[in-house]
Amino acid sequence: MEEQQLYNNTERTVSPMVTFLSFLGVCVLLVLIMLLFPKDGIKIGNSTIQFLTFNEFFLPEQSDSVASIEEDLAILFDSNVVVSEIDSTIIKHRLDSLKDFRASIQTNAKGKASINDFFAALENANNKKVRIMHYGDSQIEADRITAYLRNELQIKFGGYGPGLFPVIPVARKMSVNTEYSENWKRYAGFGVKDSSVTHKKYGALMAFCRYAPIPKTTVLSDSLSYEGWIKIHKPKGSYGRTRSYQQLRIFLSNSLTEVKYRITADGVDVNMGTIASNTPFKTITTLFEKTPEEITITFSGKDSPDIYGLSLEGNTGVVMDNIPLRGSSGTVFTKQDAGQLGNMYASLSPSLIIMEFGGNTIPYTKSVKDAKAYGSWFQSQINFMKRLNPGAAIIVIGPSDMSVKEKTEYVTYEYLEAVRDAMKEAALNTGSLFWDMYEVMGGKNTMPKWVEADPPLAAPDYIHFSPKGAKKMAEEFSTKLFDLYNLYKDPNYKSKEPETKQDEKKQDETAQKTEKATLHDSIQ
Repeated sequence: MEEQQLYNNTERTVSPMVTFLSFLGVCVLLVLIMLLFPKDGIKIGNSTIQFLTFNEFFLPEQSDSVASIEEDLAILFDSNVVVSEIDSTIIKHRLDSLKDFRASIQTNAKGKASINDFFAALENANNKKVRIMHYGDSQIEADRITAYLRNELQIKFGGYGPGLFPVIPVARKMSVNTEYSENWKRYAGFGVKDSSVTHKKYGALMAFCRYAPIPKTTVLSDSLSYEGWIKIHKPKGSYGRTRSYQQLRIFLSNSLTEVKYRITADGVDVNMGTIASNTPFKTITTLFEKTPEEITITFSGKDSPDIYGLSLEGNTGVVMDNIPLRGSSGTVFTKQDAGQLGNMYASLSPSLIIMEFGGNTIPYTKSVKDAKAYGSWFQSQINFMKRLNPGAAIIVIGPSDMSVKEKTEYVTYEYLEAVRDAMKEAALNTGSLFWDMYEVMGGKNTMPKWVEADPPLAAPDYIHFSPKGAKKMAEEFSTKLFDLYNLYKDPNYKSKEPETKQDEKKQDETAQKTEKATLHDSIQ
């Protein structure tokens, strides 16, 4: 009883007034910090401590992101709206935004000539294969963006199959369904490299796979024996033309000893043979009368060749490869063995190469000087690819909008536009073409709107597209590529290109009138 009484005596009751005064004191303290804390934050080493300012907390900016363009423009150009009654500044802003949103593929005279050669090849695709190689960073993993464009081109110009893929994929894709024995290992030619690789021969996928360890000596024991297998199943969830193919091609080299191979289609032997020791670059091609439900490839011997990739494709028509290089900024190409890479490109014979990069360099770009240095380095990559592929057009796709969190808001990285500009300059300097994905999204501070869309068009990391967002980007790019093709087909193609600033102004005015009439169809 005494203990209970003692316990009760120790209890304290906090009055509402004390609670209120404590809360008020905290609020006053926070306001003082907001007023006195440096606007640019306090730097400690490589980190910066930031705090909301008074205006940011109580008077947040109302962003006018052009990502809301579809709703605003639909209202602006509605036939029931009297344009003369709308503020002219708003009209100009929205027209400029529309022009940005519908950004075209940009080029110069050299770029036009190269893309026209590609279109000429497409028109002859019923007689030969036309290859497109789509390189990019993780933004294109799992066949994103590539798959839609591949299907559109194969429907119009013919062609089958998903194109190139590695034995061990970095990310699964719907267009390829494979399994492989556990002894396969992947060796990448970028990022953190395996120290056991003493050469730079990684092939067009910038990586090779082996089922036997890399030998430490050229003299192998007679007791050694290795076997590796790959099974390719007909995919079920991809586009129809991707699920059909008439050819299997295997690209390899670099085995110290003879290696036997056997290829079966639905349990029936269709190709077998021996790869001689020290064989230089080699392609094994197997033809099918109809698409097999399952293909099995088996290798056996004392060593493994370096397998640079496999390709499923048609006998004619469009073949489009999806080649994601996770973590790469697109500066890996010149680090490869030019002779071996050139041999593989000669075998593939691409007519168009798409280079979609920039995103991985943006977080590390701290100045305009850094951005220009990256642009110069990237330009050297384009020149290298042009030397190895003199018959190919090159389209550079710049980075999407990418956000970093500042205080409570997600904003565009400070030097993203500088990187974009440097990439565009590199493309045009080399007679290539450039497509501005950043502006197509809507420009600065657009990514949060894509993340918050319903359904979401971008991932919660504020960097990558969602599947629906990737499809939207693919649709936009496909539309602009076909616009170029239609201009190529037009007999007056050259005369439609503006030769003076006055011509450009007239063309812009005409384009704006046309866009008003077709707005709803073009941005759906």
